[in-house]
Amino acid sequence: MKLKSIFIILVLFLCTYIFADIVELFFSEYIEGSSYNKALEIFNGTGVTVDLTNYQLWQVANGGNWYEYTIDFPSGATIADGDVYVVCHEEADPIILAAADLVVTLYHNGNDAQGLAKDDGTGTFYLIDTIGEEGPDPGEGWAVAGVNNATKDHTLVRKSTVEAPTTDWALSAGTNASDSQWEVYDQNTFDYIGFHDAGADIIPPILTSATALSSTSVEIVFNEPLEETTAENINNYSIEPLLAISSATLQSNKVVLTTAEQTAAENYTITVNNVEDLAGNPIEAGSTINFTGYSGTQYDLIADIQADPASYEGQSVNIWGIVTIGVNVIQTGNTNAYVQDNSGSGINIYDSSVINELVRGNEVEITGEVTDYIDAYGNTTTEITNPSVTVLSTGNPEPAPLIISLDDASNIELEGTLLQATGIIYEIYLAGGGTNLNIRDNDNNELTVRVWDTCGLDLSEFVEGFILQAIGIGDEYSNKLQVVPGYQDQLSEGTMGGYEDVIIDPLHPDPGEDVSIILPFPDPVDNVLLYWKTASDVNFEPIEMDSISVRTDYQATIPGQKQGTTVYFYIVVTDTSGLAIYFPPDYPYEPPYDYQYSVTSHRAILNIPAKPFNPYAGETFPIEFASQRGDKAILRIYNAEGKLAFTPQNIIISNSGGITRYDWDGRDKNNNLLPLGLYICYLEVINADTGRKKTAKAPIVIGASLK
Repeated sequence: MKLKSIFIILVLFLCTYIFADIVELFFSEYIEGSSYNKALEIFNGTGVTVDLTNYQLWQVANGGNWYEYTIDFPSGATIADGDVYVVCHEEADPIILAAADLVVTLYHNGNDAQGLAKDDGTGTFYLIDTIGEEGPDPGEGWAVAGVNNATKDHTLVRKSTVEAPTTDWALSAGTNASDSQWEVYDQNTFDYIGFHDAGADIIPPILTSATALSSTSVEIVFNEPLEETTAENINNYSIEPLLAISSATLQSNKVVLTTAEQTAAENYTITVNNVEDLAGNPIEAGSTINFTGYSGTQYDLIADIQADPASYEGQSVNIWGIVTIGVNVIQTGNTNAYVQDNSGSGINIYDSSVINELVRGNEVEITGEVTDYIDAYGNTTTEITNPSVTVLSTGNPEPAPLIISLDDASNIELEGTLLQATGIIYEIYLAGGGTNLNIRDNDNNELTVRVWDTCGLDLSEFVEGFILQAIGIGDEYSNKLQVVPGYQDQLSEGTMGGYEDVIIDPLHPDPGEDVSIILPFPDPVDNVLLYWKTASDVNFEPIEMDSISVRTDYQATIPGQKQGTTVYFYIVVTDTSGLAIYFPPDYPYEPPYDYQYSVTSHRAILNIPAKPFNPYAGETFPIEFASQRGDKAILRIYNAEGKLAFTPQNIIISNSGGITRYDWDGRDKNNNLLPLGLYICYLEVINADTGRKKTAKAPIVIGASLK
């Protein structure tokens, strides 16, 4: 990476624009999307926190005058300096809802003007900023930046150079991309909701993505709108392997190149020079971006389907994934299989006939219809029915299971996902064509491991008192989650926390509480060392363990940590012959011991190791995130330019500790490996009772090892 590129990325990551002389609130974003995807965003760059009870939202519906419809902000609502306040419809897309501060029956089409009004100090409100204007019905909508009907089926984002609100809609809308105060994006663009950049534009444009739209066209996306003349000059672009370019067409921040016939799945590199943004900043010379020759494949993420199955009900989807439970396993004579993609979620594939291609480990592409099936007992399964299956490869390892604690049994949103749970078997009984192995943990949380007779598994060794580690898909039964294995290797002996003879006191520490680690070891030793770290640390730190009893127990104290922290440790005993003995016994081939500090308040906790990773070498990156139980948590990955690359997690925190781990494989929402560079992991958690939200972010570097 060139030095200038590194500088630009560091500027984007470490700096924010310096706010100019902004003295008043103004609209920073307007979303008029499909269905109920309606939102307004207000920005505060005044330098102080602003009380919103002195403001109102006004709307003109289908022409008319202001005051027809008003929205008051809740008592105590404020906007911090540099922050935004998002108002949206209660049935908007989860991405919008995750950023929302106020959820109301906000409904506007392209011809409904929106206004921001302020109290003059006497209880009389006056208009300070508008999107659209009062008067006659404009028809479909108003033109913005030269785009006809831009207030309909578009997202409008206020330019970073805007310093003040205005009621002069003609001035605000402008006549072209250069003189408008707004950037116009396609319908259902939600990438910019929840934040706003304000101040003088001194940053050159940056390439964010390139996608083949057809076998003779490719769309290049920049991080900001471009100047038309330089953007549409075909001499400013070249493609290798050589691909002739016949035209370039600009729409705001996107350029569509018409090319010669592409080779399907060929890796192409576009080089861009001399293209300028609206402030005249030229792109870095020799900037490059890659794309794959058109093959016509676009995939829906299973996590998106599972997060909002009602909006997908009856729709045709195209998914990619690995088969986790194949046909003729948990049911015979038809297809009742499961597939999981890299979003971390799985889904049921159902058909009345047997689809033999759905074999465990097969990589498949499936097109079918989303159905929420409800059985006679009220249990719900989200399915893809009438599936058309294409096998892409065979013999793949199944996705790593999500390790859950037993109090996750209430989290039915994990239905269809491959899970791992461990507990002591306390009850075994036959039930309706299968066997239930009921397990519990030390806190008496319980979960059912459901084994269907059709799987043909040998359960003879699994008796009451046995510590069972079960891997299987999550399945809803009686409004609770159960784990359903399909194969013998998914049932094995586990350990309750994996602690062997090691004592952790207390096992469930309060935030800030020191923890004593005790190792009984009666044989003579030279020394006993405990190595520990937290999830965010790179290296283990050693502590010498002291002898504390006649029978030779060794003890060390690990300092107390803040809530949401996971502590990892292992112990090395060196005996008098110099032999090193490890605890856990198979470390480092098995994970170290760990314990967690529960999350007891509404917080956004993000634990990320400070090290790069290389997904091109098969590495994954551990992301731990947490909040209190019942909070909604959304985990997003952005590139350095602020473009959303992937939303790996959108869940309700259900475990009592509140800590969830996700291993990211470096791929985007389309299952493509992302290029080397800097990425931002952004966590947003929302309190279900109050709607308050907290955020946290941390950098992730995708890089290759230096040798």
